Amino acid sequence: MQQTRRAEDVEKAVGTSAEVWFGVSEPMKTPRPVRVQDAIVDSHFGGRVGLFVHAACWDSGLMFVEPGHDTAVFSMEDTDDGTADEWYGPAHEFYYILAGEFTIRYDTDAGRLRRKESPSYRVRAGEYAVHPVGWKFQVQCTSSVPGTFLWCKQIPPGPPVRERLQVPLGR
Repeated sequence: MQQTRRAEDVEKAVGTSAEVWFGVSEPMKTPRPVRVQDAIVDSHFGGRVGLFVHAACWDSGLMFVEPGHDTAVFSMEDTDDGTADEWYGPAHEFYYILAGEFTIRYDTDAGRLRRKESPSYRVRAGEYAVHPVGWKFQVQCTSSVPGTFLWCKQIPPGPPVRERLQVPLGR
């Protein structure tokens, strides 16, 4: 039987609301520009991701996805059933589409998402996609050109959730 995780059961991570992390690993002590070329990392999210800023209450960055490619399955659910590639806990996230077109599938079943059997909607450059608490989702670039979106994720109050695949917030 697979054990589920709840946000309140996860150990407290480093940092406070006042700390802001650039590229997830370097603390920012003074205001400064964040350059795209300094923030892009190759990752296993299904595209290249720009990890701009992480704070105790929000994350932001850019995601670059090639035509036809799918992202990982992300979960915004209260508990982790172990089926999503990434679990964020009860978070809210939005995407602002900068280039291309994306089909976003949402469900509570990761298997249906991966088989593309879940409800979906499309968003294009200039539009938003909003992911509320309680869902898993997966994004596919459905345009003939590479797609890019700005992502912003609210981190739920309470003990921080350790994400399975993201770069750790260690010092």
